[in-house]
Amino acid sequence: MRQSRGLAACLLLGLIGAGLCGYLFYLHLGLLRGELLGGPVCGSGLLNCHAVTSGAWGSVLGMPLALWGLLGYVTVIGLSLAGWQSAEWAEHALSLITLLALLFLAIDLALVIVMVAVIRFYCVFCALTYLVNGLLLFIAWRSLQGPWSSLLRRAGTAWGALWSWRRTPSAGLVWGFVLVGLAGTAGLQAATLFVSQGPFGSVRRQFLEFLAKQPRVTLDVQGDPTLGPPRAPLQIVEFSDFFCPACQRASQMNTIILAGHRRDAVFIFKHYPLDTSCNDRINRMVHPGACQVAAASECAHLQGTFWPFHDRLFAHGRSYRVERLEADAAQLGLDLPRFRACMASGEGLAAVKRDIAEGARVGVSSTPTYVINGVSATGGFNPAMFEAFVAALRETGGS
Repeated sequence: MRQSRGLAACLLLGLIGAGLCGYLFYLHLGLLRGELLGGPVCGSGLLNCHAVTSGAWGSVLGMPLALWGLLGYVTVIGLSLAGWQSAEWAEHALSLITLLALLFLAIDLALVIVMVAVIRFYCVFCALTYLVNGLLLFIAWRSLQGPWSSLLRRAGTAWGALWSWRRTPSAGLVWGFVLVGLAGTAGLQAATLFVSQGPFGSVRRQFLEFLAKQPRVTLDVQGDPTLGPPRAPLQIVEFSDFFCPACQRASQMNTIILAGHRRDAVFIFKHYPLDTSCNDRINRMVHPGACQVAAASECAHLQGTFWPFHDRLFAHGRSYRVERLEADAAQLGLDLPRFRACMASGEGLAAVKRDIAEGARVGVSSTPTYVINGVSATGGFNPAMFEAFVAALRETGGS
């Protein structure tokens, strides 16, 4: 009876784990389409599921970790159902679930270290799968009622029983679930590759063709707001406008992209407000007030507070009211007399105009525009497109 209850609990936990992995994969697919799904719990402060699950750390052998997790939980579901066939198979199933849960938790520990030490963002839904794995281990092992020293022996016996699938319906049931899981994850992976790389890798070819035609440019970035090691091999310069909706989305994507490149990329922010009051390179007013908030951010930069100011402005985008600049400066701890003096003297605006002139020199005409290792690219990137672009850049000797 105890083993039956344990198997029922493992089945429930397997279903919960599969649901969590399915949702993480849904978030991953949304990100490939440039959509930030999941609400504040997935993208607020240090909580950023997208930063954790995207990039090089979010996949193994080219497949998202969410799909590996889904395959693992489908196997747990199959084992739980097979365990109800007989008392012997109840022990086999619980032994293998215990071993799988130990493997899951070892992987979880490595992922936690990566989150803390490398990515520096955290994923609530990932943490919930860690809880599921811990409960799987506890319940499966307690249901076995035996010493830990016997685990490998029991698991070895259970593994041998799995290969008798031609004679044992329970083993056949487990392999059936494993094969269904493999087929399902393979199909989802094919969909992922199609979305991120296009049919037959067409995205890579397009990037290679684009890079072959693009001239390399150099930029003066002295004194500009910077994130990351200054001498990093990958230099990402963005010309942006705080009132530009596409730039607002790009700022969120930048956070996710940079989380996977903290050691090898430097990000540099430059202004290109589409506001005729300071930008004489455009023909019409697009974002009134954009010059003023850009100047304010430069005054904040002089006090070492550019990035908090940047985040606050982009959090509101076009709905931001310039009347709030001083109040926000005060909330961020700026020296207000010094901030006011900077704004009144035009020091901040002069820095903005220097960026505008620099952008015009290299052909910037819209925002966001990126210059990545000297190559200009108009429009925002999602993480998969960025990785494909950088891979093509390296292939052509640009990184």
